[in-house]
Amino acid sequence: MNKQKLSVLQVIKRSGIAKRTGNPWEIYAAQCVLEQDVEGQKQILVGTINLPDHLKAIDAGEYLADFAFAQSMDGKLEPRITSLQPFGMPTAKPKAGAGVGGAAA
Repeated sequence: MNKQKLSVLQVIKRSGIAKRTGNPWEIYAAQCVLEQDVEGQKQILVGTINLPDHLKAIDAGEYLADFAFAQSMDGKLEPRITSLQPFGMPTAKPKAGAGVGGAAA
């Protein structure tokens, strides 16, 4: 997996009915700005990326995104977001001496 800083501007819902199956579908796409370092140079990319169902309700903001490649419906390899963590937010760590089972009496 590859981590990148991703600024989500808004999430757009697209929906319709599949021509082949007649089933309804929904796709949530994030309009975003991606900041990455390429050969020591900061690069800014602006565009959209589809979100997995478990991330479709995210708020606008800055995130640290995990990406992995997946195969699209037409056989192309495309990056997919696998997880998002708020950027710049400290991660909770257990207190020193805290362990499974709690403190001894």
